[in-house]
Amino acid sequence: MPSLGFVVLVVEDELLTRFDVATAFEASGCTVLEANSGASALELCESDTQVDALVTDINLGNGTTGWDVAQAFWRRAALPVVYTSGDADSPQRRVPQSCFVAKPCRSFVLVEACVRLREGFRREQAERDASGSSGTAAGPR
Repeated sequence: MPSLGFVVLVVEDELLTRFDVATAFEASGCTVLEANSGASALELCESDTQVDALVTDINLGNGTTGWDVAQAFWRRAALPVVYTSGDADSPQRRVPQSCFVAKPCRSFVLVEACVRLREGFRREQAERDASGSSGTAAGPR
């Protein structure tokens, strides 16, 4: 697989799961940032740290959810989001350019989902640029 070369934030409270997902993205050529809680992910969101894609568990404990994390990042800048959980999906809570992958799953499935979202995201941007539209997605629609 060619090097993907983007920065992905993996938000997962389970250490071994986070390690497995981070390793899969690193093996694909991504730079990986890790957050073990919603609070630590929100700290990264408030910083100037570059994040090109987000992969987040939904149930993070301590009150902050993956839904909250994705909304915060979308207020900062539009980016592809892969939600994952052993619980049911809530499509109405998702941000645009996102998908849901049910747990348990293999980590490469999350990498593939993220790549598909990024390709779609870049294709939409290229179409906007080609049409002369200067409007960019800067938050939830």
